[in-house]
Amino acid sequence: MKASAAYLLTALLSVTQARAECVEGTREEISPGYTVEHKCDIYRQGDISNGINSATDCAALARDAGVSVSTYHAPTKRCIVGREDGKDLPRAGTIYMQKVVEEVEDPFAVEEDVEDPFALDCEGEKADCLLREANLKVELATAQAQLIASEAESTTGKADSALIKDMLAANCPSQHSKYGIVAGKEYKFWCTRYHDPSSPKEKHPNVNTMEACVKLCTARSWCTYALHGAFQTNCQLYDRKVSHTTSPGHTDNMWNCAVKK
Repeated sequence: MKASAAYLLTALLSVTQARAECVEGTREEISPGYTVEHKCDIYRQGDISNGINSATDCAALARDAGVSVSTYHAPTKRCIVGREDGKDLPRAGTIYMQKVVEEVEDPFAVEEDVEDPFALDCEGEKADCLLREANLKVELATAQAQLIASEAESTTGKADSALIKDMLAANCPSQHSKYGIVAGKEYKFWCTRYHDPSSPKEKHPNVNTMEACVKLCTARSWCTYALHGAFQTNCQLYDRKVSHTTSPGHTDNMWNCAVKK
């Protein structure tokens, strides 16, 4: 197997290992009175902290803030302390931790009819669908990576090498405030910092990587900058004039930004 294909498979294994750390339904006691239950491949919007070494440390931040939900992303060591009004959204590779409310059983309670424990309400069905969607996206990315690796073995491997180079050039958070060349065009990248997100000229859903979003911008002469969701697969392209030397004014975990030089 050529070196480029080996690198791609190594990256794929890293993603798989990070995702395998989450076991659905696992309970963990963070401290007496604060136990969390794990869910996989979903996160709640909230306040982000970087450089957090473990899911346990992430849950402890939520506990200290008096919050019941936190999310940990091992590959980026990123923790989100969920807001009460934050939305739950799908994201492969995350560990969603919710405080378990321990109910004290009443020994004198009158026994009621036993309900179906597997019945889902509307919210439960929605969460179940989002989880299946996230799992399918991971399976699709795995299949695509395997196909690229297979093609690299039977050809010169140049296309595979170029793809890996473009993905590294557009990678967040390692490329934050740095320049990188993607598909022959130079951009400056900003991770979780971005310019005005309103009124995009084009919107593209289901764009899985920053590299793919930037290539859409490169293919359009009018495109001056692109936004790609930090935790979602949306790509937005803009034609308003923005200098690549100007630091973006928005800072949160919603978007990563690439400005054409």
